[in-house]
Amino acid sequence: MAGLFKKLTEKLSSRLFITGYQVSFLVLLAMFSVVAIISAIGTYRISMEGAKNLLETRAVDVAVNIGFTLERLGLRSNIFQEMLKSDKWEHLAFLTLYDRDGTILIHSNEMLSGRRVYDEHAQQVMRTMTPVISFQKLATGEEVFVLYFPLRLHIAPETTEPVGNAFSSGQGRDSIDTGSVEELKPMPLAKTFCLKVALHPYKAYAITRKANIQLGLIISSIVILWVMALFFINSWRRNYRLEEQLVEQERLAVLGQMAAVLAHEIRNPLSSIKGFAQIHMEDAADCPDAEDLKEDMELIVEETVRLERLTSALLEYARSPSLRDSAFMLEEFCRDLARHAGSAGSAELVDFECDSGEVHLDREKFLQIIINLVQNATDAVKDQPDARILVSIRLQDDSVILKVEDNGPGIPDEIKKKLFEPFVTTKTRGTGLGLSIVKRLCDAMGGKIELESAPERGTVVTIQFPQAESHEPEESE
Repeated sequence: MAGLFKKLTEKLSSRLFITGYQVSFLVLLAMFSVVAIISAIGTYRISMEGAKNLLETRAVDVAVNIGFTLERLGLRSNIFQEMLKSDKWEHLAFLTLYDRDGTILIHSNEMLSGRRVYDEHAQQVMRTMTPVISFQKLATGEEVFVLYFPLRLHIAPETTEPVGNAFSSGQGRDSIDTGSVEELKPMPLAKTFCLKVALHPYKAYAITRKANIQLGLIISSIVILWVMALFFINSWRRNYRLEEQLVEQERLAVLGQMAAVLAHEIRNPLSSIKGFAQIHMEDAADCPDAEDLKEDMELIVEETVRLERLTSALLEYARSPSLRDSAFMLEEFCRDLARHAGSAGSAELVDFECDSGEVHLDREKFLQIIINLVQNATDAVKDQPDARILVSIRLQDDSVILKVEDNGPGIPDEIKKKLFEPFVTTKTRGTGLGLSIVKRLCDAMGGKIELESAPERGTVVTIQFPQAESHEPEESE
């Protein structure tokens, strides 16, 4: 389990570009949120069930008490009205007693007594002898909880209309002096009725409101917690990127100072070494071993030129790019590219495909980017039997799409991730600054680089440049 959590943390950390501690915090926060939501939903469901059970229990209690009362006092027409007047029954909305044929024997509204209506729930209770509960909306718009309850009462015919207010006064059949009864009468047969009890759900609704408020507060708290956590993590990422940029700028500043020292301290001696080597190459004809000396001088000149290119590339990378945006025609630019490829000796390898039209970019920086990419592609395909390089420049909406494709051996995955970093190269004699210069120039021009490479298909570099009408030309220092 610990190993799985560690792998998950590492994968999320690499995907989200955040630290492992932050990923662990997010995972723990997610687990806490899930547990809290499940607990809140469980509590909410328990509260709702409790509110429903409260209504059902209270309604059954009322139905049982009314059953006992009717058994004692008989079916009096005003007995339900008297019950509703009592403070003990203040939660009652109304009461109805149905006969088997659907006739309303007693109703808390005396005007409804004696009517015959069809009530589906009442008929169901009569058939199954099991209670039925439901919520019903009254004509006033109030929703009430209704219990249909089966009653089997032993009521003699003469007790259906007793005289006096037995319920309110406490005097009923039980208060009759049994000593005056001359003989015992047999108990009347039981008869089935359906009692409809309607309750005001105020207290139950109070429970559900509290449950809704509690659930809302918990979910709101979790949402606020997540928003705060993501805000702080995003702030940390932003600060981290700013720190990286500051470190990069400091590193570039140091690199620029070193490059300036190299330019003054190394370039001049290199020029002298190259000059003397060329002079000795001209004088080598008079020496007995002229051929060996000439080869040595050529090697010195070649290595000197390579060191000069290295110092120039280092200066180019360390110098902050200054843009000089201008408008130029793409057809003429592509002809210059073809001439440059011819002078570099790679014309037979490179094909150019260019759209026609005017573009607004820094022409020199754009040219330098293409030259560096073509040079890198040329080095990659020089050992291929069918080496080809395709350079295409397309106009798309307000963007310029540059694509450089080669059919070389591809780039290893471990190199691909850091290919645009300085001094990273797969060549034995490369400086490792060509693509890093391309990256810096692209960033300055607002370009986006995409790199695709596979052993079977070679490498494709695609760069999208926005048209630079909004850039203002800057003077180089």
